[in-house]
Amino acid sequence: MYESMYVRDSQNECPVGRNLLLDKVRKIHQSRNCETIKLWPVDSRREICNQELTLVEGTDMRDLWKKLPFHYVFKVYLFNITNAEGIENGEKPHLQQVGPYVFYEWKEKLNPVDDEEVDTVEVSYKTTWYFQPSESNGLTGNEELIYPHLAILSTILVTMIEKPQMISVAAKAVDSIYKKPTSIFMKAKAMDIMFNGIPIDCTVKDFAGSALCAILKSDTRNLHVVGEDMYKFSLFGNQNDTIKEGRIKVTRGVKDPKKLGYVVEYKNETIQTVWNGDECNAFEGTDSTVFHPGLYKDENVIAFIFDLCRKMVGHFSKPTKVAGFKTNQYLFDLGDQSTVPEEKCYCLNPDNCLKAGALDLYTCKGTPIIATLPHFYLADPSYLENVTGLHPVKEDHEIRLEFEPFTGTPISSRQRMQFNMFIFPIPKFKLMKNFPYALLPLVWIEDNVDLSPDVIKQVMLVFHVLTGVSCFKWILLLGGLAVGGAAGGLEFKRRQLEKKLEITPVAPAPGSTDSSKNSADVKKWPVNISTLQPAAVPASIDDRN
Repeated sequence: MYESMYVRDSQNECPVGRNLLLDKVRKIHQSRNCETIKLWPVDSRREICNQELTLVEGTDMRDLWKKLPFHYVFKVYLFNITNAEGIENGEKPHLQQVGPYVFYEWKEKLNPVDDEEVDTVEVSYKTTWYFQPSESNGLTGNEELIYPHLAILSTILVTMIEKPQMISVAAKAVDSIYKKPTSIFMKAKAMDIMFNGIPIDCTVKDFAGSALCAILKSDTRNLHVVGEDMYKFSLFGNQNDTIKEGRIKVTRGVKDPKKLGYVVEYKNETIQTVWNGDECNAFEGTDSTVFHPGLYKDENVIAFIFDLCRKMVGHFSKPTKVAGFKTNQYLFDLGDQSTVPEEKCYCLNPDNCLKAGALDLYTCKGTPIIATLPHFYLADPSYLENVTGLHPVKEDHEIRLEFEPFTGTPISSRQRMQFNMFIFPIPKFKLMKNFPYALLPLVWIEDNVDLSPDVIKQVMLVFHVLTGVSCFKWILLLGGLAVGGAAGGLEFKRRQLEKKLEITPVAPAPGSTDSSKNSADVKKWPVNISTLQPAAVPASIDDRN
C-alpha cells in the first residue's frame, strides 16, 4: 500500500500505460498524410486498453511499472508523549501529534526476469525517501520528542510473547546494553526516530547483554548495522535506498488482463506461512502499483500489501468526480478478526483475538507492532478510550482510492496506516511495573497522490481519442449497414422491373384470317416497333443508366 512515485519531469508525465496511445495521437496531429500512419485496428476501447496495458518487455506500461514516474507524497506523523511520568504511575497516555514530516518516496523494480510460458515477471523492489522541509510546515526533523525507546520496548514485549519466564534476564540485558535507563521513554530528535536511528551498543560482555545481542545479530532486518557490534534502530531508516528482501513475481496480464499485476510468488514461496490458515496466507491481489482497466463498481479492488503480509480489499463506496473525471471511490479497512469468520485466520492467538480494526504484525515483521487506521478510526472504541489526544475523522484518516474505471487509473488516493505497541504492567520489569493497559500509538503514515493537471489532460486526451475511435467504428458499421440496405433495395427493385419488362410474342389466332382474301393481303406483325413502351416504368429506374 505504501507504493509511491517520484516526479522527474512534469512535462513528460503520463498515466500508466498511456504513452504509446499518446504517441499515436501526436502522430495523427502532426502528420499531413494520414495514410502513412499506422492507426489502431478497428476495435473496442476496452480491447485497445487491454492490448496496451500489459507488463510485457518493450511496452510503455512495463517501463512505467518498473520506475513509476509520478510522485506520491509520503507523510509521517509522530506522537509525542506529554505525560511520561504519569504513565509510569498508571495514567493513560496523553498524546500530541507532531507532523506531517513530508518526504518524496519513489520506488523502482530491478532485475526483471520474464517467464512467457506462465506469463509472469519477477523483480526486486527498491524504495527511496527524500525529506522535503519546505513542505513540512516549518518542521525540520530536529524537534525533540518524548518517545518510547522502541528497541527496549520491543525486547521486553518479545520476551513476554516468547519466553515470559526469562523477563528478569531480559531486564538485566536492557540495563547492560542501554546503560541502566531510568525510563522506557527517551528524548530524541524526530529524524533520529524516523531515519537516522537510536544507538544500540552490543560490545557488552556480560551474559545477559551478550545473549540479547546474539539474538539481535541473528535478525538485523529491522536494524542499521553501523559497525562491529554497533547498531541503530529507527522506524524507516533500514528500508531507505535499499532493495527489499526477497524477489516478487507478478502476472503480466497477457493471458488474463483482469489479473494484471497480480502477486503469485514472494521470497520463492507461492503461499505464506505467516497466518493461521491458507485463505489468509494466499497471495491475492495486485502489487498495489498497477490495476487492470475496466475497473467498475461491480468488483472489489484487491491489493497485496507486503508490509502487512496480507491482502487489502477495497469496496465500492460511491461514484465521485475528480478533476473532471467520473470516478469510483473505494474504501479499505482492516476488518474484524474477532467476529468475521473468514478473517479469523489473521488472529495469532485464537483464544484472545484482537478487536475490530487491529492487526498483529509480529509474525509478519518480527516485531510486536499492531497496525490500525490512524487515530484508531474504525477500530474498536476500547482502543481509543485508553489514550487521550486522538480524534478520528473519516476524511482525514480513512483509506480511499478514486479510480477512473475505464482505464483503471487511480486519479486520487489516500493510503494511511498507524503503527502501535501494547503497554501493560510487567511486575518483574521495574520500568513498566505500574504501566496501564493501552494500545500505544507510535506513528502514522500517509501516501497521497493527486494526478497533476498535465497528467489529467493527457489522460483526458487519450480517453476522448479512444472514445472517438470507438464511435467511428460504430459510425462505419451503421453506415455500412445503411449503404448495404439501400443497395439491397435497389437490387430487389431492379429484379422486379426485369420481370415486368418481359414481352411475350403474340400470333394471330387460328382461323382469324379471311380465306377469301389473297394471302398477300394478310396483315403481318412488324419485326421492329420502335414506339412500343411498357405501360408504367418509374422514371428512377428508367434513368438508372
